[in-house]
Amino acid sequence: MVNSQVKEKKIYDDFESMLNNKKKNSLVTTLKLILISFFVVLSGLILFFAPTTIFSNKLFFKSNIEYFLEFSSLTNERINYLALFRLFLLISIFIYTITKNFSNIFTHKESTKKYIPWFVIYLLFSIVSVILLFTFFKQGTMHYYALSFISIPLLLIDISYSIYTYKLKRKTNPLVYKNKKAIVISISSRIALVLTFIIILSIWVFSIKGDKDDFLNNNIVHQFFVNMFSKKDTKNLFYIIMFFLIISLLVLGINFERIMLIASKQNKNTDTREKLLLYIALTFTSLIWFIRALFYKKSSDVIIADSPSKNYLYLIGLFFIGLIFLSYVLVNFVRKLIIKGVLLNTIFTGFILTLIWIVTAIVSLKNQEIIVTNITILFASLFSVISLLIYKFKTTNEPIYVSIFLKLIVSLIVSTLIINGLNALLLANNNQSFYNISSLLSLDQIFVISTLVLLFTFNIATIINLILTLNVITRKNKAMKEAINENK
Repeated sequence: MVNSQVKEKKIYDDFESMLNNKKKNSLVTTLKLILISFFVVLSGLILFFAPTTIFSNKLFFKSNIEYFLEFSSLTNERINYLALFRLFLLISIFIYTITKNFSNIFTHKESTKKYIPWFVIYLLFSIVSVILLFTFFKQGTMHYYALSFISIPLLLIDISYSIYTYKLKRKTNPLVYKNKKAIVISISSRIALVLTFIIILSIWVFSIKGDKDDFLNNNIVHQFFVNMFSKKDTKNLFYIIMFFLIISLLVLGINFERIMLIASKQNKNTDTREKLLLYIALTFTSLIWFIRALFYKKSSDVIIADSPSKNYLYLIGLFFIGLIFLSYVLVNFVRKLIIKGVLLNTIFTGFILTLIWIVTAIVSLKNQEIIVTNITILFASLFSVISLLIYKFKTTNEPIYVSIFLKLIVSLIVSTLIINGLNALLLANNNQSFYNISSLLSLDQIFVISTLVLLFTFNIATIINLILTLNVITRKNKAMKEAINENK
C-alpha cells in the first residue's frame, strides 16, 4: 500500500514537473517572439525612413541629405558630426539592448517570470532609442552632450542586472557561478567604457572657451583625433595602436563573464545558437527594404545602364546563383542525396555559400552598373539566408564556433544590403559620399569581398575540424585494434 502511494506521488511529481517545464518553455518562446517582432518592426521603421532616422535630414539645409558626409564648409562639417554622433549613439543602444535582451531570455530560462521586469526595461530602452531617431534633431552641441548621458542609466541597469543574475545563479548553478572575478571584471569594464566615453566628450565640449556650438574650431580634442588618424608618424601610430588596444580590452572585459561560461563547457550556450534567428530576421527585413531601395525616385538617372550588353554577365551570374541554391535544396530534401552528420552538412553549407558569393564577387568586380550589382547582391543574400534557415532547421546543435561564424556571415550580408541600399538612396539625392574613399574598390565591392573572405575562413575552420575529427577516430580505431590483438 505504501509502495503504491509512493509510486503515485512520484508519477504526480513527474507530471507536475513536466507541466512546469512546458509553461517555462512556452513563456520563453513568447518573450522570444515578442522581441523578434519588435526587432523586425523597429528595424523596418529605421530603414524605410532612413532619410530621417539614419541621414538626419532635418538637421541639414532644406532637409536635403545631399549634404550628408559633405565636409566642404565648417557649417556642414559641424552638422555632420552631430548627425553621425546621434546616429551611432542611438543605433548602438538599439542593437545592444535588443541582442542583450535576447541573450538574457535564455540565461533565465529556468526563472523566466523573474526576468520579465528586466525584459520590459531593456525593451523600453530599445523603443526610446528608435523614438529619438525620429524626433531628436537639435542644433545645439550641449543637447547632444546631454543625450550622451542616456548611457548612464543603461549602465546602471546593466550593473544591477549582472549582480541580480550572479546572486540568483549562484544558488541554482553554483559550479558555474562560483567565481566572483568574472562579474567584477565585466562590471568594471562596462564602467570604464562609459566613463571614458563621457570624459572624452566632456573634455571636447568644455575645453571650448567661447561658443560651445563651435566645437571644431581650435579644439584640442578634435585636433588630437584628426592628427592621430591623418598624420603618418611613429607617435600617432602608437596612439592608434593604444586606442584600439584599450577598446579591445574593454570589449573583452565586458564579455569576460560570457567567455568564462563558454570555456567552462557547463553552459549549453543556447542563446549563441538561437541568436542566429534574430540575425536572420534582420536579414529578411533588410531584403524587403533593399527591394524598395532599388526603386528610389530620381535614382534612375544615376543607375540606368549605359550599355545594356553588359547585362548578359549579370543574367549568367543569376543563373549560376540559382543553380547553386537549387543543388543545396535538392541535397537537403531528396532522400537519396541527403548528407548525414552535422560536420559534413556544415562543410557542404559553407561550400554552397562560398560558391554563391564567388559568383557575386565576379559580377560586382566585372560590372560597372549599380543596378546590376544590387540585383545580384539581392538574390545572393536571399538564397544565402534561405540556405542558412534550411541548415538551422536540419541542425539544432551545431558547434559554438559554427554559430559564431554564421552570425558574422549574416552580419556581413546585412551590412552589404544596408550599405548598398543607403548608397542608392544617396545617389537618388545627388550624393556620392560613399564613392569618396581612397580605395581601388568601391564600398559595395569591399563588403562583398569581405563576406567571401569570411566564408573562406569558415570553410578552412570546418575542414580543420574534419581533419582533427578523422584523426581522433583513426587513433581510437588503432587503439581498439591494438587492444583486441593484445587480448588474443
